Amino acid sequence: MDKNQIKFYTDLINDGEILLLKSNDNYFNCHYSNSPLNVLTGFSGTAGEALLDKKGGITIFVDTRYHLLAEKQVFKGINIYKMPIGESFFEAFKKMHKKNTILHVPCDINLEFYIQLDKYFDLRTYKPDKKFLKNNDINPKEKIFSITNLKTKNNFKYKIEKLKKIGLKEDKFLIFDLDEISYLTGLRSFEMRYSANFKSILYIDLKTDENILFLDKKNIKQNVRIENLKFDLLDNFSSFIQSKNSSVCLDFKKVSLENFLLIKKPKQIKNNYFATFASVKTKEEIEHLKNSCEKLDNAIYNFKNRLKLGLSEKDLVEIFEEELIKTGAKCPSFKTILAIDENSASIHYSQYDKKKILTGENIILLDCGGYYDLGLATDITRTFYFGYYPKDIFKKIYTSVLKAFIQCFLSNEKSARKIDALARSLLKPCEKLGFFFAHGLGHGIGTSVHQAPPVLNMISKDEIQPYQVHSIEPGLYGKSSEENLEFGIRIENCVYRDVNYKRHSLSKFPFEEILIDYKMLNANEVQFVKKWQNQWKPRKY
Repeated sequence: MDKNQIKFYTDLINDGEILLLKSNDNYFNCHYSNSPLNVLTGFSGTAGEALLDKKGGITIFVDTRYHLLAEKQVFKGINIYKMPIGESFFEAFKKMHKKNTILHVPCDINLEFYIQLDKYFDLRTYKPDKKFLKNNDINPKEKIFSITNLKTKNNFKYKIEKLKKIGLKEDKFLIFDLDEISYLTGLRSFEMRYSANFKSILYIDLKTDENILFLDKKNIKQNVRIENLKFDLLDNFSSFIQSKNSSVCLDFKKVSLENFLLIKKPKQIKNNYFATFASVKTKEEIEHLKNSCEKLDNAIYNFKNRLKLGLSEKDLVEIFEEELIKTGAKCPSFKTILAIDENSASIHYSQYDKKKILTGENIILLDCGGYYDLGLATDITRTFYFGYYPKDIFKKIYTSVLKAFIQCFLSNEKSARKIDALARSLLKPCEKLGFFFAHGLGHGIGTSVHQAPPVLNMISKDEIQPYQVHSIEPGLYGKSSEENLEFGIRIENCVYRDVNYKRHSLSKFPFEEILIDYKMLNANEVQFVKKWQNQWKPRKY
């Protein structure tokens, strides 16, 4: 840790104050490798917050997905606060600090989070060190392109007309969520690593059809034309929105404090129709995802066939991503999670240890995905066994996870919270063996790999709608006290329900046959697995 970097921030702090380290990119709302949080703590996970005090002490707050990763990555002397499932950053901050003043960055802090903090803490803004501000994961040379070449009427004009028919009392809207903007406009870009979105703000006026897309710069392909939509520069957004004297509706959960303060008469929308529309996929989008997931399945098949003794985690990631591109993927849809043995117990592990190699008798967890030409994310997790005779504990934990997956997949339950509860009830007996289900059951999938709704976890209020594509991903992670074996098992598929609420899986890749203990499954589960294992055949791309 660089003491000069710490000193820059501690000099900003007065007595009785703590500083919230900047962690998010201003537009993509994601953690990036050059952020103050990453540089000053060493933590590379995609979710986490950190507080710095006057004496240079740092506390980093991470949820259950990152408990082990934080232990391995953060610098010595930094306090790690391990948040339990369901606890928010605000609740965690309250436990750690009393009525301190929190210093924050207006462009980095979410409005809803700011409102929560403002009820308990005094707040003051600060300017972060400029050398930390550049997001090196952005490639400005990437162009914005249109997907309207699809044979579909579901274009921007159609979607606006659909909104008008709802009979909304409001007519002016600001949209800051990049998933929603990509959905409404039919535009995509790969300028941000692991994303199909692009820097932008969308203004919609349903009454006058004054619809403007504010872009970072003129990096849109020249032949792109969107009916009923004008383009302008993001630099002009501030003066434009400050010229509007009438009320403008927006989702308070999806706007930064900085942008919110520019709006003269902001009005909170109770129902985010844009998010709901984006979550429900069209027939064309479902077909695209079917084809994309089939290609992803083949990339995994080719990857698995290249496993051999002596390959390291880093080697394996490079092999998988090479096979992914061969199937036509533009890029991974998120940072590939590849872990061997005890590293698989870290839910979002992505360190890729060069010294961790395949020796035989290995557990390999691969959580991966890719973007294909339509720019919709794919996501799948498979856990493999590299060897001939897996230990009983491996088979017991794997089959327990498989059983939970099958039951959740076959369930008629519509409530996201209740289907998550079903998985927890099935996996809870494994806690006696030292293994725990320490994350949500699933998430929505769209232009980003985590798109809401729906969110499948123990506090969700979502009801899963037909053609909402989402993941089902039960998992168990821990250490067997009897055999002193630490590992994790996860199985994940992209799925959706049709209008009759029958669930279909977009992912088809077989389960790991050598790890299945059929004696643990009932007759219906055995039949499901045997049918599943025989349905898929590899293809060449």
